[in-house]
Amino acid sequence: MSVADHFDHIPDAGFIRTYDAQMARRQFQVSVVLIVVLALAAFALGLLVRFDGPSGPGAPASPAKASEVHFAGSLPETHI
Repeated sequence: MSVADHFDHIPDAGFIRTYDAQMARRQFQVSVVLIVVLALAAFALGLLVRFDGPSGPGAPASPAKASEVHFAGSLPETHI
């Protein structure tokens, strides 16, 4: 059926035009509490997480040497 067949202005049952101040205040308080809980959880994780310290004296001096690739053989040289 097309929209032209159902053109009656029927109010939407889910739309609320009035706002309850007490419900809005309660929702705001719940939102603030959730934000505080998330902030405390992030702070606690920040205190508990330990990152690796500097590596010991036996470590390579530069990252390039640490990732150096060693091959078993070499490719023959080609002259073009």
